[in-house]
Amino acid sequence: MTTRRLALALVALLSSCADEEAPPAAPGGDPTTLAVIEDMNPAPDVLEVNLEARASMHTYGSNPPTPVWAYNGAVPGPLLSARVGDRLVARFTNRLPEPTTIHWHGIRLPADMDGSPMVRPPILPGDSYRYEFTLKDPGLYWFHPHVRSDIQVQRGLYGALLVRGPGEPESDDERILMLDDVRLKADGSLAEFLDDRSKMMGREGNTLLINGAVTPTLRFRPGALVRLRLVNTANGRFFHLRLPGLSWRVLGSDGGFFPEPYDAERVLITPGERYDLMVRMPSTAGAIDLLNEPYERGHESAHDPVMKVATFLVEGAPVERELPLPGSFSAPEALAPREPTFSLRFNEEFLPDGELRFTVNGKAHPDVPMTMVERDSIHAFDVINDSDMDHPFHLHGFFFQVLARNGAPEPPARLLNKDTILLPAKQSLRLISRFDEPGMWMYHCHILEHAELGMMGEIHVH
Repeated sequence: MTTRRLALALVALLSSCADEEAPPAAPGGDPTTLAVIEDMNPAPDVLEVNLEARASMHTYGSNPPTPVWAYNGAVPGPLLSARVGDRLVARFTNRLPEPTTIHWHGIRLPADMDGSPMVRPPILPGDSYRYEFTLKDPGLYWFHPHVRSDIQVQRGLYGALLVRGPGEPESDDERILMLDDVRLKADGSLAEFLDDRSKMMGREGNTLLINGAVTPTLRFRPGALVRLRLVNTANGRFFHLRLPGLSWRVLGSDGGFFPEPYDAERVLITPGERYDLMVRMPSTAGAIDLLNEPYERGHESAHDPVMKVATFLVEGAPVERELPLPGSFSAPEALAPREPTFSLRFNEEFLPDGELRFTVNGKAHPDVPMTMVERDSIHAFDVINDSDMDHPFHLHGFFFQVLARNGAPEPPARLLNKDTILLPAKQSLRLISRFDEPGMWMYHCHILEHAELGMMGEIHVH
């Protein structure tokens, strides 16, 4: 039986959750197991699901229960799992007290399916909308609102979309880990007031999460080759991850694999990014803390404390044979370098009344001039950061490739299809995209508070 069919027994329980009721415990007792969802369509190449945004309750660790907004009552929402070429049909109903949308982060799809309020009006309370599109690319993606994103995502509205493709690397264990944080008050409620640091850096919480669980214990067998598929869903926190004594094999990010995977002691994942990693567990039993280490992204953030994210517990019988680490993958089609046709310059400024705003080309959204490109055209463009802090740049609807960083060409071994990328302070990237889908497409800083405070614009493909 398939995973979708095995989920049927749990679906009725998930669907029966009342509006202010906590979702059921994760199957198997693992606090990081993502909720399952019923596939309503028997066709093998169609994933058809019912999604509902509604009020619920979630308990973050030992804190009092927290009122949240959630997809199908769970934080994170249920995992959607499909294969390249499948058709996704998501019948969405808004049970919230305010408008919302679903943005399918990283997915190449028609503009009216993207969840952008610039293309289609948000879905009003009590209304429904049918999202339907073909999944063109393998990878880990995620979905979240694009209306008051800084508030609605913080309240719990996000979920994972896994699209499997041919040639997936072999591993002993595979986990999808959605990294997040929340700022909780003593009574368990969410702190939504933005202080000056939160406006400048984006909201960073006092409680780190993996799949909605606080500092969980993840169990692995000795010697296991573990594949971790990570997505950073936090409003503003950068995750700078280290497993002391172990090394990451970095397979890929966002829309695919690097032609030549590489090893690293630390991996930096900015808001909205995904990373595909492997790590081999020690051959003997023991515990290793997964740590989030400080990273200087501006305004003296390197002085932030080290924070524990989870414990990796190695126990039980060792694996029977040692699987090899992947050494190479097929390179994606490289878009031919060319001169840039437009540039996007990011900055921050204080207005005369003391309010902070974030800008693109000197303007704050919605006053940022629109960029016009022709359908099926390929354009190189420069993204320039004039500000004193890092920004994760996200483009809706299209992948891009990096041609150069600060004028230095990107090595062929790092050729990759991306949709979200770190734009360091006082640096520039030259990117290239094929704009093959007509419509209005947003781009923005994926520190959600920055986007809401003006660091956002649109590209019109006509």
